[in-house]
Amino acid sequence: MIRVTLAASISWMAVHAMYGGEFSYFAPLAAILITQGSVKASLEKGIYRLLGIVLGGTVSLMIGHFFNVGPLSILLILLIGLGVATACRINFQAITQVGVTSVLALTFLQDHYVMFRATETLIGVAFALLFNVIIVPPKGFVNVKSKAFAGTLLLADGLNGLAPGRDENSQAEALKRSGQLLKDSAQKQSEMLFTLSHVPCINDLSVMKKSISHLQTMHGYVKEIAAEIRLLPPHYASADWMQKTLSASADCIAIFGAKTLSDTECRSSLPEALRRARELQLASFSELQGNCPLTAIRDLGAVFSHLNRLLDEVERADHAVISAAPQRARARLERAVRFAKKGLSHKL
Repeated sequence: MIRVTLAASISWMAVHAMYGGEFSYFAPLAAILITQGSVKASLEKGIYRLLGIVLGGTVSLMIGHFFNVGPLSILLILLIGLGVATACRINFQAITQVGVTSVLALTFLQDHYVMFRATETLIGVAFALLFNVIIVPPKGFVNVKSKAFAGTLLLADGLNGLAPGRDENSQAEALKRSGQLLKDSAQKQSEMLFTLSHVPCINDLSVMKKSISHLQTMHGYVKEIAAEIRLLPPHYASADWMQKTLSASADCIAIFGAKTLSDTECRSSLPEALRRARELQLASFSELQGNCPLTAIRDLGAVFSHLNRLLDEVERADHAVISAAPQRARARLERAVRFAKKGLSHKL
């Protein structure tokens, strides 16, 4: 509401102050129509609108010189304008704008109409983007971080509940919801980079980006583990050692999420949890080698292989996050030393 109100009002004032054009309402109209929830979405819609105006206005001016306003002229401009836009595979939003601009340009056919409309629309788009950059919802970074953490906990719960006997619909829903939350948080995190609010937390955003990227890879491994477990005989998939192995691996995911995406202090040690999960994997698999047929070992090997890759990914993610922290601290220290030397040289 605040973005649309300010962008529309100030764009009208700007156009009216420039030349008080007859069609100055196009600037606030453009600001209202293209303002979206993110800078990227507003920019895309603004580009499509401008593209449609230019194409539709050009076709209308060409046809308007030869035909008066009527069914035939409208038929021709829509056929040519929409046909060209569709053949060029232009976005549907731009195609609809071609039709609107074509009809309006033919109806209000006069000198400089298309130029006025394109210019005023550009001004409206510029103000809409400006307020998209400046005005953002409060606690944007905290909300994105919370969404990523919720996705991490759901992923850990989904892995922990893969053993038979659990509600399969709930398992599938947890994994689906986890993937959606991680995807949404990654998108929101990238959108924050286009706003001014990201400046104070740019380093934290970089760490969160790495964490979410690794978590999405873990999500892929968990889905593969779920598919492999569904193919196992029930007495293997529901065994106590299988549940303990899955639970230990799920704990590693949860600890990583709490360590990197939660503001509360995580008292559990991730290296210790990884060591315990690997020991359980090796102990369980070595026990099975003498008690299972080769076909069962082959199928179980696929599960343990994915579990090992999952733990490796957790370890890589933790190393990436830890290595990012000293770099940030070192960069701040070097910047402080550089400013101090600069101030000292001025005094000398």
